[in-house]
Amino acid sequence: MAGFPIVSTPGYGGGISIVEGYRFDKNLLSSEDWEQILIGLNAIKTMGDNEKIEYLIGRIAPKDIQTINEQSDIMIDLSQWYDDDAQELFVDIRSAINNRQLLSIDYQTKSSSTHREIEPYKLIFKERDWYLYAFCRLRNEFRLFKVNRISSYKLINTYFIPQKITLPSFEGLVERQIFQKAAKNKYHVILEFDFQDKEFLIQTLGALNFKTTENKGVIDFQTTNIEYTANLILSLQDKVKVISPPELYERVLSTICKMKMLYER
Repeated sequence: MAGFPIVSTPGYGGGISIVEGYRFDKNLLSSEDWEQILIGLNAIKTMGDNEKIEYLIGRIAPKDIQTINEQSDIMIDLSQWYDDDAQELFVDIRSAINNRQLLSIDYQTKSSSTHREIEPYKLIFKERDWYLYAFCRLRNEFRLFKVNRISSYKLINTYFIPQKITLPSFEGLVERQIFQKAAKNKYHVILEFDFQDKEFLIQTLGALNFKTTENKGVIDFQTTNIEYTANLILSLQDKVKVISPPELYERVLSTICKMKMLYER
């Protein structure tokens, strides 16, 4: 019914299989289907698996890949703007996942640095960050590790038997989101900026919550996480000024005063 020819073989070792020599008819998929598939493959290719993915694309693409890319309404590039070791890290992590190979990592948390041996299972891209879903042998449980918190790593010549896993939950990471439309106990944040800094701020925060007045620009949003918002504002240097709420204003000002004292000493 699906268009695949099958054959039944009786007796010991028999069963049902696709007819030997059958080749998948590419015409079973529409041009739109192929476009979606190739968008995904091109995105993976930007992570460093160029030869394997290009070979696969060459085998299945119904027409020239350049033509498909030009006609597509979306393009995904997951590579870094700058040249660093991130691409090699992703290639090694994917190799460890596919080979069921242990990884030894040094991981930086908010409060400490720990050395761990982990069983890697999935690389996950969420919002703007990459995460590695792995079984941590130190904590004896599955954990989400933020990739840019891995300070060093090594592939160990030890292999593991894969465990049954469920999809990871990001519930504990939701509080990182500062722009929240519908949330309880939320703060109404208003930031002020000069127009000359608008491009810098859009690159960092996105343009969705930007407003303009006659003389100043305003960023207006609601958040439930005052601490994370304060840290974000401090990372924006002198490009914004907190107008409200008072709790955020005081937290940012207090941190600036502590930094000033540190440098004065």
